Amino acid sequence: MKLCDYCGFVIKEQDVRCTNCRMMVPGREIMPTPSRLELSKSAIKSSSRSRSLSSYIPKKLIALTLVIGLLASPQTQVLLSSGMNYWDEMNTPYYSIPEQISLTYVRNFEVFLDEGEQAEYKLTVSIPGNRPSGSQSGVNDWQIIDNLQVSPMYNLTSEGRMEWRNNLTGSERDYISLEYTATINLIRPDMKISDSGKVSDIPSEFDKFLGDEWLIEPSNEEVQQLASQLSNGTNGNVIMILKNIFDYIENNYRYQKSSTPKSCPDTIVGKVGDCDDFSILFSSIARAAGIPAWLELGIIPAFIDSSSGCDLRDWGGHAWVNAVVPLNDGTFTVVNIDLANSYFMWLPPYRISDWVDNGVGDDLDSYYYLFSSKGINSQASYLENSYVSQCEIKGEIKLTELDLDL
Repeated sequence: MKLCDYCGFVIKEQDVRCTNCRMMVPGREIMPTPSRLELSKSAIKSSSRSRSLSSYIPKKLIALTLVIGLLASPQTQVLLSSGMNYWDEMNTPYYSIPEQISLTYVRNFEVFLDEGEQAEYKLTVSIPGNRPSGSQSGVNDWQIIDNLQVSPMYNLTSEGRMEWRNNLTGSERDYISLEYTATINLIRPDMKISDSGKVSDIPSEFDKFLGDEWLIEPSNEEVQQLASQLSNGTNGNVIMILKNIFDYIENNYRYQKSSTPKSCPDTIVGKVGDCDDFSILFSSIARAAGIPAWLELGIIPAFIDSSSGCDLRDWGGHAWVNAVVPLNDGTFTVVNIDLANSYFMWLPPYRISDWVDNGVGDDLDSYYYLFSSKGINSQASYLENSYVSQCEIKGEIKLTELDLDL
């Protein structure tokens, strides 16, 4: 089948012209026809009347007109709108997160002499507990600890931590083990900026989280300047101020692992830090803005695979922030902010909370000293083998970023 090169109309075998647009068909001879002078005026008029309007309009144009009309119909608009909504949904970034994880966590410590003949050591570990607790009161528990088993028995320190002490001689080795079951829930509050109260609405019971506390320095001049800038234009709205601080750190600092937590001035100058450094800086700026904020310390897995069950491995230390948010109904809540993983006011269940800052700087400082040893020309050391022996995922939801619009 041959189509006209000009209008796309079907060309028959005997046609030398297109019967639609009257254009010549390339490669076909014109059959002899009467001259124009032989045609009467009436014959011309008759021939003109016999051709329909459609013969003057290319068929492609007719088809295009029909398509435009179809797209303009109300029924088509509804279908297109639904399709666009579906397309937007398909292209919206989301997190596929379990609603709850239940796991059995095992920590084994082996203590030995690294050098010399005799040395004393001290191993201090926080007691895993339910969360929230203490300063997090008023919020539903998102972590439940059951069946804690410890061997050998420990001494309880004034900070409420487990402690083991001993003298090692020669090839002696001590073995210390902990095992417990943790059930951790997704934290996902349903709040918007308009739900937040002002800084002046924050309860006074949290005042202990407003002053300086071991590396958390709201009194620092640079920190105070940042707090003033990031509070400007918020009218004291707490969620808005917290989001401004979060965005400031997210956009201006680069993650870089450090061995020990840094001071705020060091982090500000270097523009780099890890989870501890970012949490300390965030808490400092928030406190300077009048918002109580404090650290929570625990562990998270570096390897996560939920495609075939629950595979969580390579657990390591982590830090995130708690902050008080007063609400318009006169109550308050505590929100969680993980700077290193970019979680603002929500947390996935891939974590175990180990200890919550109590506002005492010495206690916060001591958390970072798990192990110590002393001896005459001798030194003890340790190895830790920690792993998940059982894990179960319950539920799964797709989460987009929090919609904080008014």
